[in-house]
Amino acid sequence: MTSPYEDGNPDAKICILGEAPARVEVRQGKPFVGPSGELLEHCMHSAKIVRRECYLLNVFETEVFKERDGKLIIDADSNELWTAKGGLTEIGIEKSKASLERLDRCGANVIVPLGNTALHVLYNDSRVTKWRGSILEARGRKIIPTIHPAASLRGNYLWRHLIISDLDMVKKESHTPDLNLPQRDLIINPSYQDALAFLGSIGDRVAWDIEALNHQVSCISFATSRSRVMSIPLVDERGKHRWMPDQELTIWLEIARVLGDPTITKLGMNLIFDIGFMLGQMGIHTRGPIQDIMIAHHIIYPDFPKGLDFICSVHTREPYYKDDGKMWSKPWHDMELFWQYNCKDSAVCFDAWDDELEPALERDGYWGTYNNTIELFPIILYMQMRGIKVDRVRLEETKHEVETAIAAKQVELDKVAEYPFNPASPKQCAEYFYVTKGLTPYISRSTGRPTTDDRAMSRIFRRYNLKEAKLVQEIRALSKLLGTYLEVQFDKDSRVRCSYNPRGTTTGRLSSSQTIFGTGMNLQNLHPGFKGFLVADT
Repeated sequence: MTSPYEDGNPDAKICILGEAPARVEVRQGKPFVGPSGELLEHCMHSAKIVRRECYLLNVFETEVFKERDGKLIIDADSNELWTAKGGLTEIGIEKSKASLERLDRCGANVIVPLGNTALHVLYNDSRVTKWRGSILEARGRKIIPTIHPAASLRGNYLWRHLIISDLDMVKKESHTPDLNLPQRDLIINPSYQDALAFLGSIGDRVAWDIEALNHQVSCISFATSRSRVMSIPLVDERGKHRWMPDQELTIWLEIARVLGDPTITKLGMNLIFDIGFMLGQMGIHTRGPIQDIMIAHHIIYPDFPKGLDFICSVHTREPYYKDDGKMWSKPWHDMELFWQYNCKDSAVCFDAWDDELEPALERDGYWGTYNNTIELFPIILYMQMRGIKVDRVRLEETKHEVETAIAAKQVELDKVAEYPFNPASPKQCAEYFYVTKGLTPYISRSTGRPTTDDRAMSRIFRRYNLKEAKLVQEIRALSKLLGTYLEVQFDKDSRVRCSYNPRGTTTGRLSSSQTIFGTGMNLQNLHPGFKGFLVADT
């Protein structure tokens, strides 16, 4: 029976769970018929899912209202039903009971929670952008969360492509109630002989990934297929050395042999990092053909995120697991989970590359762009390793001059201003110019809020001839020169280095940043005043 709350056959293989009927659904007496419903049907059509073959349901039977940027849901009587932090309240549990009972009775093979609330009700986790596209289990059912279409209507157009991708997965999974998740043999904490035997068994292709701790490799995984992978730890559960010195040396020599073998194809994620780390810290050169899933994914889908969590969600059937690696600073709190995480990072590369990315490179004609990017690796690695020499003496002299100039301008600002304020504080600047001085605030186009950025200060100086605004600009510029360039951390050899990302922008150009050791900086957008400190090698 159709109502604003539910629609369709409860025995359908797909159940779509929304949050609550909106006003338009209440008026028409049918769920998902407003703007969000229209977008949902469009996405369903793209995924070859027919609405009449689905069971549509909402968590709450009546219209609800959101507060605190969607982190609180209340009913018409202002009763709290759900909070982002605590989930359903007692009243919320009571008001959602009918929907959960219907879910338990329905015959769906897959339940699709739309958005944070529906996911939290089923899975006790509201992070739908993390879990979307994952095949999960809740209340004895298979669920595949996706973003609520309403979120895409609020300015994030690209999210509708993610909804379609998730619904494609729903369509495939709707034929059976079984999870059928990827089966992997994750070998963790192997014996010395087992580690050597595994490394010795690697054939002409291997996926690999490192995890670093205190600027050293804590474990390294190798996968010979999507189902067979080993994580070789270099530290144990207490953070101490895992092997005897002679054993560790032998393991490293075998790892160097594998990575240095030009006949072995190296598969991985963002391999420029792993290759650069192994070269810089261990002196190990990586050779052979490169199959990098981040590079391929970013070439084909430049507008989407390129982290492994996102790549897994759209190119594999592996549920979200990246939270397991958040213990990287102190992994010995649960070292076995950390090693399993390390294993999966290698194994999923086979899924993404073989099933989706390599066929897409071929189908869409992107091999030339991919190969051109990979050919940059040796050049990038050389630039990273070599760095640029800096005249430290001149730099220190200039640093002192800039610090003196900042102090002098701050004294001048304190004299001309009605009271002292911090030019680096947007809040204090707004208070001074827009409240104390009574000026009409300049509004940021991106945030819609009053701004005291450099453009606003420039306009204030031109229009009102307030010297305070000019001094704020000058102090900020000098402070940026000091903090970004003159106080840069150098390596021990007095050279400045950076880390390069071969696909660092949506346009495909290089980007650069500090090294993973916290030294160096972005070397592509240098301040003109800093270039004079660079010394060419002779």
